[in-house]
Amino acid sequence: MAYVYEHWRPDKKVCFYVGKGSGGRAKLLWAAARNIHHCRIVYKLHRSGLQVEVRIVADGLSEEE
Repeated sequence: MAYVYEHWRPDKKVCFYVGKGSGGRAKLLWAAARNIHHCRIVYKLHRSGLQVEVRIVADGLSEEE
């Protein structure tokens, strides 16, 4: 089963990433599989004492959905 998730910036109140995953993928913010732009946003928020907000948009999906 898969899900669709969003990563939000609490400082600007905007979504900066939408992804598809399963298991704990949505919460892996520091993973090497993330691109440099994603990592820079996460790092900037971390330095400011903020955290990325993870929102699950749809859950229980097949890969095709």
